Amino acid sequence: MTAAGGAARTRVFFHVGAPKTGTTYLQNVLFNNRDALAADGVLYPYDDRGQPFRSMLDFRGAGWGGSRAGQYAGEWEAVAARTRAWRGRSVIISNELLGGSTSERIEIGLGGMGTAEVHVVFTARDLARQLVSDWQEHIKHKHIVTLETFVADLVELGIDAPEPFGELFWGMHDAEYVLAHWSRFVPVDNIHLVTVPQPGAEPDTLWNRFCSVTGLSPAAYDTDTRRANTSMGVAETELVRRMNLEVQGMPADIYDPLVRKLLAEEILGGNSPRLTLPTEHMDWVTERSRRLIASLDHAGYQVEGDLEELMPRAADHLPHASPTAQTDADLADAAIRAATGLLRHSGRQRRRLLELRQTAEGDDLDPLVERSGLRSRLRSGYRRARSAVGRLLRRAGLRREPQPARRNR
Repeated sequence: MTAAGGAARTRVFFHVGAPKTGTTYLQNVLFNNRDALAADGVLYPYDDRGQPFRSMLDFRGAGWGGSRAGQYAGEWEAVAARTRAWRGRSVIISNELLGGSTSERIEIGLGGMGTAEVHVVFTARDLARQLVSDWQEHIKHKHIVTLETFVADLVELGIDAPEPFGELFWGMHDAEYVLAHWSRFVPVDNIHLVTVPQPGAEPDTLWNRFCSVTGLSPAAYDTDTRRANTSMGVAETELVRRMNLEVQGMPADIYDPLVRKLLAEEILGGNSPRLTLPTEHMDWVTERSRRLIASLDHAGYQVEGDLEELMPRAADHLPHASPTAQTDADLADAAIRAATGLLRHSGRQRRRLLELRQTAEGDDLDPLVERSGLRSRLRSGYRRARSAVGRLLRRAGLRREPQPARRNR
């Protein structure tokens, strides 16, 4: 396609979701290969790994977590300006939360693309896997809702399920709902639905499909990146949920790195059976998926993969183990790993503080550390997490209750 002057128009791909569909993996590969992509005429327009998130919030005009609306004003325009200035063949903009943008914000954001040819990419996975993955993600963000309540509310109430779950799930994971908003401003022929393969497919299938849509050569780039958002199993996720009951007052800037990043994604992993959809909802999800596939097929979007991959496979969710039904003894192994991992982390943090103190000239560093609150924040966050794990260990009979000190007679 060419512009009025005869020059080829730059194609801008907006990868807008959905969450939990391999998006972080794709983004890591793109970021790690920025120089190679640029040499091939493809711009990944971010200065650092946090800018996709910051510019997304500015695009949406929204806050998230501890941030407020308007906090990152100018971030989207910085990305848009680089996009407009690019003279290569394409630009890839990617953040899985862009799919939740309102029609008004989509119109404003796309208005900054100049004469570029805009495309939308949506990666989609079957609803059964999405429901349990999204629940786990909420648990990693300090929520305490049980899996059974979470799924039942989304099934029975849809987007009107209790905040924030209804809007965050159906407003960003439902391909039909999300793409209906974007198709008001982007031609149907430029909207690409990439299906995430079912378990058992070749590991590079998603990358190959994404490359097919965006015009990249799959073998030209290094895809050896650590898989992000490691999934926890039944016991690990339920352990974190029960710990959340004890740390609701923990500030976000302590919880996020200590629990979501360190504990959930690095220490615990997925040693126990994987999460599955509660059996009583499988018929509903199957019927809802069939209607979704028919609607997407009728819409005429460009499909990369196979829409039938959006049909849940009931056998993949059997046998179902309820996280809520786990006893304290069932959580014991995960609790021991959590306690041990947090102790090791605390030791590393203490060692770093000591090294900083020893290498600083005189005592100039101590007032700085105290004023910043770093030492007290580290200690406070660790004590709270350790206390919660300790209670679980005691309930499981793996640690004795503290005894009162004996007085000398």
